[in-house]
Amino acid sequence: MILDNYKDFLDKLLQDIEAKGIDVSKYNLDHFGYQCSSDKDYDKLKPDVEKIAKLISENIVGGRRVGIFKLNNPLDYKDRKIEAVELVAPKEDQECPSALEHAEFVIDTDFDSFINKYSGLDWDLTAINQPTFPMVKLRLSDHTQIKFHLQPVLKIVESK
Repeated sequence: MILDNYKDFLDKLLQDIEAKGIDVSKYNLDHFGYQCSSDKDYDKLKPDVEKIAKLISENIVGGRRVGIFKLNNPLDYKDRKIEAVELVAPKEDQECPSALEHAEFVIDTDFDSFINKYSGLDWDLTAINQPTFPMVKLRLSDHTQIKFHLQPVLKIVESK
């Protein structure tokens, strides 16, 4: 199951975030994303995820399928409750492993203030002006990243 090692994944991710000097202790750990290596892998994993979560939204985002699932039972992680998981198909010609790939946090300020607070980092701002789901991203390793946005993903997709 894609969530079997979520605690280890989040432990490592939070270590990497802390090493970058970012304090996420007061931000909502909204959800995390599982990157599939192929469309076939996405199709194989989707029914497994649907055993533990309800599909809330599935759309083409950036040329690939992205499924947002609301977990039937939120996951506990260090005094945090995680209510959602994202299943992401690869972009065309993208080569990547099937693995937990990112976590997303909801920040309590605007993007400019947040980025300025951590101005020495190499922020990816390509999605900052997306109309539906604006965010800023930071690559932590070849296959992991963190994303910051302004509203919980379930609130965004349920309001559509």
